[in-house]
Amino acid sequence: MATERRAGGQHLLIAGNIALVGLFLFPLAWMILGAFKSEASLLSPSPVWFFAPTLDHWRFIFANWDVEHHLINSIIISVATTIVTIFLALPAAYGLSRFPVWQKESIVFNLLSFKMIPPIASLVPLFILVRQVGIYNTYLSLVLLNASFKLPFAILVLKSFVDAIPREIAEAAAMDGCRPLGVLWRAILPLSVPGLVCSGLFVFIFTWNEFLVANTLVGGDLRPLPAVVGLALTHRGILWGPALALGTVVLLPVFALTFSLSRYMARGLTFGAVKG
Repeated sequence: MATERRAGGQHLLIAGNIALVGLFLFPLAWMILGAFKSEASLLSPSPVWFFAPTLDHWRFIFANWDVEHHLINSIIISVATTIVTIFLALPAAYGLSRFPVWQKESIVFNLLSFKMIPPIASLVPLFILVRQVGIYNTYLSLVLLNASFKLPFAILVLKSFVDAIPREIAEAAAMDGCRPLGVLWRAILPLSVPGLVCSGLFVFIFTWNEFLVANTLVGGDLRPLPAVVGLALTHRGILWGPALALGTVVLLPVFALTFSLSRYMARGLTFGAVKG
C-alpha cells in the first residue's frame, strides 16, 4: 500500500514537472512557429495550428535590418562584459571568502541590495554621466555599465563557490611559498572553473538579453541585436512576423551556449551551493 502511494506521488510529481516545463516552453514554441507563419495566419482572430511555412519574415529581417552586423555587436558586447565581470568578480569573491574583511556581512548585504535597484531608476543619471564623459554611443559605455550591473551577482555566485573549496588547499599552496595572488592563480582558479563557467554563462545571458540600457546608450550601427526589435514598431503598426523571426534569432545563440555548457552549469550551481 505504501509502495503504491509512493509510486502515485512520483507520477503526480512527474506530471506536475511536465506541466510546468510545458508552461514555460509554450511561449517559445509559439514564437518560433509564428516566425514561419504568413502575415494572414499571424493576424487571424483564431489560432492557426496548421499552416504552410514561409520564409518571408526571415528574408525581410536579413535584407532590411542588417541582422548579421547587429549580431556581431551583441557578441562583442556580451563577451567583453563577461570577461571584465569575471576578471573583477573572482578576486573580490576570493577576498570576501578567505580574508577577515571589515564589515564583511555588510558588504555582502550591500552587494545583494544593489541587485534590488531597477536599472530604469538609474538610467537617466547614467545617461547624463556617459554623455559628459564622452563615451556615449560606444561599445565601452555598454560594457562598463553592463559589467557594473552584473558584478554583484557574479561576486555572490563565485563567493559561494570559493567557500566550498577546502581551505587546506589554499594553506598548502601558501606553505609552498605562494603569495595570496599566487594562491588565487595556482590553487583557487583551477578548482573554480565550473563556477566561473556557471557565473560567466549567466552574465553572458543577462547581457545578451539587455534591452533598456542598450536602447538608450547606443544607436544606429552599434545597437546590439535585442535593441533592433524596436524596428518592428512602425507607423503602419507592429510587424509581428519580422519581430518573431528576430526574437528567434536572438534566442538561438543563448540556447546553443546553454546546452553546450549545461554540464559545467549544473556542476557549478550544485557545487557552489554546498558549504565546506
